[in-house]
Order: sequence, then structure tokens, then C-alpha cells
Amino acid sequence: MNRVIARIAFVFSLLAMVSCENDMNAIMNLDKSTTAVEEGKDIESMYSQTGRVKAKLTAPVMLRHLKPPVYVEFSKGLKVLFYNDSLDVESTLTARYGKYFENDANIFLRDHVVVINKKGERLDCQELNWDSKLQKFLSNKPVRISTATDTLYGTGLESNQDFSDYTILHPSGPFTIQDSTMTQ
Repeated sequence: MNRVIARIAFVFSLLAMVSCENDMNAIMNLDKSTTAVEEGKDIESMYSQTGRVKAKLTAPVMLRHLKPPVYVEFSKGLKVLFYNDSLDVESTLTARYGKYFENDANIFLRDHVVVINKKGERLDCQELNWDSKLQKFLSNKPVRISTATDTLYGTGLESNQDFSDYTILHPSGPFTIQDSTMTQ
């Protein structure tokens, strides 16, 4: 009888070891997947270049994905203030989603992207890329630019960082040309 109990105990201990090993592997895999993402809330980050503050980013949530390629995701939106050398705001950018690629320092923005410069000119688009090294905005998607006197439409855009010098690559839509020489 003691042999039967000993065998049953041995079998149960083997089963317990095997099941613990499987559970331990599952726990380790779960731990690896959860540590592959760092999360931050109520983010405020300053961007500087050559010792000068160039921009301030705020976001309610930031997720930093550590598996290559490493990137930072702003899944609940972001706002960026771009500064001149006197720390005056030159332009403001907002988007409902952003993704920053750490290796090339580029930011991909989508979902109701808005850029407003200090003259009040406003860019609206669904997708926009910001190359922080070149300090340029780029898009190959439809864009709308609203100024004090006109609304411009097109596909594709290149602009400097403060959105004071922009080019719509393929203009479209209604055109109005206001030229003072035509009214004389």
C-alpha cells in the first residue's frame, strides 16, 4: 500500500513540475512582452539643437516600444510648440496620433493634423511628416492652407519648421488671384 501511495505521490510531483515549467515559460514570455513597452503619462519634453530650445512637446500618453526599430508612439494625441532663438512661439502643431522613430529622428503624424504659424496661417491635413534634422514638414497627402485672404488646396507639401515658407506640390481646387494691377 505504501508503494502505491509513493508512486501516486511521485506521479503528482512530476505533473506539478511539468505544469510549473510550462507556467513559468508563459510568465517569462508575458514578462518579456510587457517590458518591451515603456509608458509615460502627462508628458512634457523639450527639444534642443546646438544648445538652443527649438520645441516643446506635450502629450497625455507616450508609449516607447523597445523592440527594434525603437519608436515612441503618441496614441492619444500631441501638441508641439516651435520656438525661435528668442523663445517666442513661431508655430504650433497638433495631431491626434504621432509616431517618433528614434533612429532617424523623424515624426509621422496623422489624424487631424493642424499647424498654425505666427501669422495665423493654418495647415490642415490627415498625414504629415516632420524631419527634425532638416527641420521640415513634408506630406504627399491632400492639404488645405487657410490664410487671412485665401484657402489653398492641393496634394503634397513642403514647408520649413515654423511654417512661414511652404509650397503645395500639386495645387488644386478653386483659384482666386488678387493682383492690384488688374483693378486699374
